[in-house]
Amino acid sequence: MSDVLTAAELRSVHLPVRRWGSGYATAEVDALLEQAAATLDGSPERPLSAQQVASCVFTTVWRSSYDMDRVDDLLDRVVEALTAAGLVEPVAAPARHDGRAAATGPAAGGVTAHDLRHPDLPTAGFLAQGYAREEVDALLRRAASALTHQGASGPTLTADAVRASSFTLTRRGGYDVQAVDALLDRVVASLPSA
Repeated sequence: MSDVLTAAELRSVHLPVRRWGSGYATAEVDALLEQAAATLDGSPERPLSAQQVASCVFTTVWRSSYDMDRVDDLLDRVVEALTAAGLVEPVAAPARHDGRAAATGPAAGGVTAHDLRHPDLPTAGFLAQGYAREEVDALLRRAASALTHQGASGPTLTADAVRASSFTLTRRGGYDVQAVDALLDRVVASLPSA
């Protein structure tokens, strides 16, 4: 197998279905992977770009789902393959009220949808309270979707809504509160206010 993923290799990947536990909706993942394979073959009806794959967001379901980490790792390889094939679509920054492009992304203190798909948030320390993972992950998915579709039909999530969000505190396995708050500050910087 070569370093860069091919369409044939992508089609031969078998992702095991989880019976229980939170994961990505299988039909959505399968559809995206088939579209990516067709793009890599050079015969797509709707070609995908590396940026589109990097910013995709899937519905999270509790049963009969794909493991999120395994799918995200595979999508990283798909992004690399599309980039190697020259299928990188630059995303234009949203226009400001004066018509000039607004600064967004990491250089402007913000985040990208890809950053939110792979947040790498630490778990709260032993006996420390942390934010409930499912609630934080749900908000990050909404924020990634809002960043992906920003300017198309208006944001699906605003900076004000992120500021107003709250999470359940838990003692077991929650995300570190300060790390989540710092990431959400960057999300707020990337989204328009209401």
